[in-house]
Amino acid sequence: MKKLIAIISVLAAGFVGTAKADITMSAGSNLEMQSIGSSTNLSVGGSLGFAFSQDLGNGVTVTMSGLSFGNDVAVADNIATDGTTSVVTAQGALSSSSNTAGLNTASVGGESYVNTVSLAAATSTSISTGATVDADAFEQISFATANGTLTYGSDVEIDYADLGVGDVLSSDLTDTGIGAGSSALSLGNTTGNGIQYATSFGGTSLTLGYLMKNSAGADLFDTSASGNSNTMSIKSAVPVGPLSATIAYTSDNTASATNNTFGVTTSMAAGNGTISVAYVSSDNQTADVSQVSAKYATTLGSASLSVGYSATDAAGSANTNNLTASISQSVGTGASVFAEFVNRDGLAVAGTESSAVLLGSSFAF
Repeated sequence: MKKLIAIISVLAAGFVGTAKADITMSAGSNLEMQSIGSSTNLSVGGSLGFAFSQDLGNGVTVTMSGLSFGNDVAVADNIATDGTTSVVTAQGALSSSSNTAGLNTASVGGESYVNTVSLAAATSTSISTGATVDADAFEQISFATANGTLTYGSDVEIDYADLGVGDVLSSDLTDTGIGAGSSALSLGNTTGNGIQYATSFGGTSLTLGYLMKNSAGADLFDTSASGNSNTMSIKSAVPVGPLSATIAYTSDNTASATNNTFGVTTSMAAGNGTISVAYVSSDNQTADVSQVSAKYATTLGSASLSVGYSATDAAGSANTNNLTASISQSVGTGASVFAEFVNRDGLAVAGTESSAVLLGSSFAF
């Protein structure tokens, strides 16, 4: 496979007239089985992606996200969906709606009449226009120098304050079907058209993000148009003795949204593993929310084990607690088997499913 990638890179470089182009390809597949309540769900998912980079020879490296395909194991048939187009058609025969006497257009029985006619009402019909690929293609471009990396894109994520550590699940399928909690942490609008800059100095890292339009997927030319809402975010990681601490703040100016979110997390070695704790708080237009979480990660032989816990408290709602666990074992180069568990209490709707177990395998090609 590596030889194939090298050959593709060389051929592509020849087409663009430079030997500096670097093309990388990644692919993977997952086979997973979830047990929740009385149901057993079996799912398979995969991904294929390309990325392109170019050394400009002046200390700047340009990287572009390429075409990518993905099939989330938690969603059926999400690679391609049938697009629909609304077509307005006017149809129906001309019909007489009234007769008016006195107009010299036709004579019937000694009287003159004119027919006033109307067109049948227009109808709107949705027709399928075929499948469309749900792919993230060429949405971001990055410029890296010795001083940092600047990224621009139409789908930039600046959810820096999302520092909770209690969710150790790697599969989206594990908690699919679990009832929603009474209390949930809202981060506001943190994905959209914007820029991000990441740098470091000494032992400290700094990341700044700004969304000119904080709605995902929109590649806007006029980001200053009226009605556009923006989001700014900042994150810094600093060493504190034996600890490593990360602090972040996000501000979303969208009306009736989560306006400000603050998060802090730290970790340190403990026993044969690492323990991490985090606190996240957001002020919401309807209810302020706070969340505390913790995670312990270790190894058992050659297997990796993680256990996480979080407690979320929204003003006026019952607390919601999540317990998650994951264990993974390598079974060869690029292949592993894993098991995951989730349990939630403080559900918004009593009687909904509160726990699930997942067994899975992952392959990277």
